[in-house]
Amino acid sequence: MTHSGRQGRPTIAPRHAEQARNVAAQVFDRLADPDTTAADALNPGLSSPGVVRELLWSDLSLSSGYPGVSLAYTGRGRPGPEDAARAHAYLVRAMRATAATAHPPAGVYAGPGAVAFAVLVAHRATGGYCSALERLDDHQRRLVRRALPEVRDAPTTTNGEFEVVRGMSGVGRYLLARREQCEEELRLVLTYLTRMAHGEVTHRGRRVPRWWTWAAPRMGQEVEMPDGHLNLGLSHGVAGPLALLSLAWQRGAVVDGQRSAVERLVDLLEARALPDEDGSGPVWPPHLTFEDWTAGPQGPPPRRRPSWCYGAPGISRAIQLAGQALGRADWLRLAHRSLLPLLATDPESWNIDNPNLCHGWSGLMHLLAVLNESIGDKRLADLVDDMAARTLALFRPESRFGFQATLTDVPQPADTPAFLEGAAGTALALDAYAAGRTTTDWDLPLLLA
Repeated sequence: MTHSGRQGRPTIAPRHAEQARNVAAQVFDRLADPDTTAADALNPGLSSPGVVRELLWSDLSLSSGYPGVSLAYTGRGRPGPEDAARAHAYLVRAMRATAATAHPPAGVYAGPGAVAFAVLVAHRATGGYCSALERLDDHQRRLVRRALPEVRDAPTTTNGEFEVVRGMSGVGRYLLARREQCEEELRLVLTYLTRMAHGEVTHRGRRVPRWWTWAAPRMGQEVEMPDGHLNLGLSHGVAGPLALLSLAWQRGAVVDGQRSAVERLVDLLEARALPDEDGSGPVWPPHLTFEDWTAGPQGPPPRRRPSWCYGAPGISRAIQLAGQALGRADWLRLAHRSLLPLLATDPESWNIDNPNLCHGWSGLMHLLAVLNESIGDKRLADLVDDMAARTLALFRPESRFGFQATLTDVPQPADTPAFLEGAAGTALALDAYAAGRTTTDWDLPLLLA
């Protein structure tokens, strides 16, 4: 049996389809009630009292709250009436929380922006939520008008201005999906990102890209990076704007300078790629310090885990989208070559201890399947099956949500229903894998398509 993917390329039936389908269904059932899910997400048995509540559950989070878990039901391949009812229960609670609290400007992973994406996916799945979607469109339009950053001749205060998770690349993906209703604001975002991609700024007497930020990649690293950094990843760095500008170009949403902006971004990523230890392909560090930038590319880099958020295959997908948008076969080859180190190394050496989407086995599984649609490399197809087996091996029937995650700043693996770092996202990836399906709506906020 064969299946057809996002670009229509037939793919071989998944090797672990039946088990993946069954495990995903079990997880979806465990998430069915939003009230008990939210309560249990706080992991009352977790031993450390210092765990910040928002790391485990935040009502208006696309990563770990009502909007994100709703995707478990609207993002399935064939959502039925029961799925629609379950999703609706989550969305009602998300919209109540939105109405109850004032929210500062944010991206699409927190606050009303997270609800907007969840309602968009629900609308596409059911045809409903039209009036709610119109209200959320208006919120996103006003957010852009109020919070669009300036393009300055100095490093940015934070990469949260332009990135996918907190910034305008994520907002822009929502606007692109709602282009007919949000055309003007979409153009403003594309123009902003295009201008950011052009030119450099002077920092500590050296020329650096406009994407340079004073902020450290993570809180607590400020002392290590007093001069800021350049972030390369898809979630928090320059690969996010590249993905959005490329997706917009494919859909005919184009502003002046956009082509050269895409070219500059790919050139930057290509110039800062380093050879892998065995020379099998280019790899990217997650970020560059000022010392890294001034020293120039030096490799090979320390081996890091592959993921959506940093390095390949997240950056690989952004470059592939650019190659598809502008018809650049050399960029498509670069994207393919960046996956070869994964084929040349043992997955046991990848330092992955999670099943999740962000930086775990299921995210790799889904990303590699999406990338391989237009590559057609049998070795990558086999690797997708291997990632599925590794994801399924982490299913724990005795745990509350079936999958546990190792979260930053949480001292031990936690039961979490989250989309980005928990059971909901893992189950969605398994559900798509079981159907041989890479055309999904739930991965829109990941900027994979």
